[in-house]
Amino acid sequence: DSRDSCLPTAVASALSANSGFFTMGGICSRPAADPADATNPPPERQPAVQAASSSSTQPTATPAATTPAAANEAEAIPVTPGPTARASTGPKVAVIYYSTYGHIRTMVHSIKEGLEASGAQVDVLQFPETLSAEVLGKMGAPPKADDPVVTVPMLTEYDAFMFGLPGRYGMFPAQFKQFWDGTGSHWQSGALVGKPWGVFVSTGTQNGGQETIGLTLVPQMAHHGMPFIPLGYRDPKVFSNDEPHGASPYGAGTLAGPDGSRQPSELEKGVAFTHGKSFGEIAARLAGKA
Repeated sequence: DSRDSCLPTAVASALSANSGFFTMGGICSRPAADPADATNPPPERQPAVQAASSSSTQPTATPAATTPAAANEAEAIPVTPGPTARASTGPKVAVIYYSTYGHIRTMVHSIKEGLEASGAQVDVLQFPETLSAEVLGKMGAPPKADDPVVTVPMLTEYDAFMFGLPGRYGMFPAQFKQFWDGTGSHWQSGALVGKPWGVFVSTGTQNGGQETIGLTLVPQMAHHGMPFIPLGYRDPKVFSNDEPHGASPYGAGTLAGPDGSRQPSELEKGVAFTHGKSFGEIAARLAGKA
């Protein structure tokens, strides 16, 4: 998603009028849930009891209880997610992303799988585009995915948020900032207070903002009273030096390469799964739906 290379100056005039990024004489191609749910958990399974008869009494075996902890335990190595008993009662999480070249959209799949493995209900949304079709075409950007475009009023429908963002000089892109600047009504009403958030990123290089994108998001969310749930080191693959890769204690990440040709690796997608699962588990506890 985030490229460090620059487009030919031939598109300078188009980009300069559409929030382009200039470097080295060229233009960078870098591109509420119902509270009642928490107080009405599903009834626990009761063991069958066999009535005693006058002649003999045979004990009835008690079925083994299904412990939520077994389904919620964070795993360093991703496993294939399946249906969970909490799928209809877990926190409602919005995965909201911006993707120019598709790297972040690829990571969304793994994040979503991890969230669903934790029992969360997940909707995938994308931030509105601010660049014209003409500029996107000159940048070589592929068509957008058909995920719904998020609106500010929709934010109040969710318990938690995971943001997928490419880097722009070590920070989030203008598309996110323009959208978030429109949340003033929620700030005044306190509509987002207490709703946790996390972030996963794409940068051109290892030093292109894997940590600073998350860091610069903190002030945006702090004004709304929204707590940050980072990945930490719940997945030991974050420590790996076997290959270049994205991810940091702030969250999962991928490297697009200077020209954007590199795609998310299996290691990066595995960390993204762990990140989604870990976030979902913690968000459930904060929402009272663990």
